[in-house]
Amino acid sequence: MDSFKLQIITPQKKYGEMDVDVLSVNTHYGQISIYAHHIDYIANVEISPMKIKIGNHTFHYALSGGVLNVIQKTNTVQLIVRSIEAYDQIDLQRAIAEKAEAEKLLLSAKSVREYNDAEIKLKRALNRIRVKNGQHNY
Repeated sequence: MDSFKLQIITPQKKYGEMDVDVLSVNTHYGQISIYAHHIDYIANVEISPMKIKIGNHTFHYALSGGVLNVIQKTNTVQLIVRSIEAYDQIDLQRAIAEKAEAEKLLLSAKSVREYNDAEIKLKRALNRIRVKNGQHNY
């Protein structure tokens, strides 16, 4: 199987660059899988699980939203995300605590902004819990 170059970038650093066979991620329009030589494509990435296949190995991550940019000419995909955590980096107990905190913030929100911020925190915590528990929703 042909591969492509995946570049993952966060606001803090360049997370990684690797050759991958398949990238699966959720966009605003739904789940998409990218293969080598995919047509040019730009999309917003949702707070969601991400799956990368390299050879016979599959790797799972939790994403906190961002942008996907596929460049056919160079067979490159740029994934610019707010944050990314690999399956083995996720602290399940911390994610559960963050979920509980976000639920409290939702209930006590006094403005639309506070409510929206709490909702995003809840989505991120739930996504991390799903990835760690093997519920990747593909």
